[in-house]
Amino acid sequence: MPPADPPPPRFEQALAELEGVLRELEDGNTSLEDALARYERGVGLLRHCYAQLRDAEQRVKVLSGLTDDGGADLRPFDHTPSIDAAKAAVRKPARPARDPGIPDGHRDHS
Repeated sequence: MPPADPPPPRFEQALAELEGVLRELEDGNTSLEDALARYERGVGLLRHCYAQLRDAEQRVKVLSGLTDDGGADLRPFDHTPSIDAAKAAVRKPARPARDPGIPDGHRDHS
């Protein structure tokens, strides 16, 4: 049975490895063949990091809420809302006050 592929690195691990690859390439002490191999690894790590960032952004969009009709609210996540704006978003509009002296069936609805 062939060995299983190792799990993909976490974002932080991939980013740290990518930084190491960049340092090695900038150092200039690697052979051309090694530099090409490191460059190839760096491109793979960069793609992996971008994919994880796209996935995280999509998760934030999905988790940001639902629209009035129950659909997913896919507005970009606003990472700097004020507490007042958040409170205003959840407040319901005030209903007009009922006149206790007028029965429900006898109101003027004009």
